[in-house]
Amino acid sequence: MLAGERLSGIFLQAPHPVVPELVGRLGADVLCIDAEHGAMGRETVHALVGATPVHALVRVAETSASAIGSALDAGAAGVLVPRVESAAAAAAAVSFARYPPQGKRGIGPARSNGYGYGIPAALAHANEEVLVALQIETTAGLEELDAIAAVDGVDMIFVGPGDLSASLLLPGGLGDPALAGIVEAALARATAAGRARGVFALDVETGAAWLARGVELVLVGSDLGFLAAGVEAAWARLAELLRVP
Repeated sequence: MLAGERLSGIFLQAPHPVVPELVGRLGADVLCIDAEHGAMGRETVHALVGATPVHALVRVAETSASAIGSALDAGAAGVLVPRVESAAAAAAAVSFARYPPQGKRGIGPARSNGYGYGIPAALAHANEEVLVALQIETTAGLEELDAIAAVDGVDMIFVGPGDLSASLLLPGGLGDPALAGIVEAALARATAAGRARGVFALDVETGAAWLARGVELVLVGSDLGFLAAGVEAAWARLAELLRVP
């Protein structure tokens, strides 16, 4: 993505490893395990990352050494840090995701380093290979975006339109006509800072539009959303067939 390649993926909220095992074989480049809104703790995140056959990102629940370090120790390819609103918070997130001297990530036996047998290799390469994506989804974050993106070690600015529309008090929510322009301007600021861009899309049509504009990472919907939509469509079709004389 840092070289401009575009990837697409999906959020996972169901706390069972069967879900990434299945969904990861259906075409997504990336699965983002949602530890912020999903009902999952450290053990569940570890299990889901291990079951993911493609690149796994973890949206951590908070900007802390424990949350970020644990997700990366589980073997995640990177972290998505929610609700970043200042350069100080951005710098903290980067420090928790990088080994010394670039940061202060803890070192111990974990999946990411072969449970201790690959620590030298992990120390040599992890800082360059782990993605640190910071989520802009509040008015404060939007105002401080330039300062956040300027922090050394930030790889990606990821815009969350849903929370952003709520924070900005847009009357139409995700469907507000002004939102797309606001998101596009935020992504342009990320590009100007030399950072990769990411964005959430509620549906595949919106996701395709962002990818067509060159956005490097687009996460479309969630496993629970697609499950609900599939069941709803199936039952609507069943009811339609039953009405046929």
